[in-house]
Amino acid sequence: MSLSPAEIIRTEFRKMLRQDFPAEIDDIPIADMGVDSLDFFEVILRLEEAHGIVIPIEKLDSVVTLRDLIAALDA
Repeated sequence: MSLSPAEIIRTEFRKMLRQDFPAEIDDIPIADMGVDSLDFFEVILRLEEAHGIVIPIEKLDSVVTLRDLIAALDA
């Protein structure tokens, strides 16, 4: 069974979280999760290199939550 791009994104972010968060993390601001800009771009690179998930760079400046990031895939 393969994971959807949204599930892969959630999994990659959960791997780097430094504390426990509720099961539903899509609407928590990424900065509030303790993810800084370097961590964020490391995950973006890992998504592309390891999973083939490409998020257009011009969409990243409006990303605040994982829901925004997932929506950027469809835009």
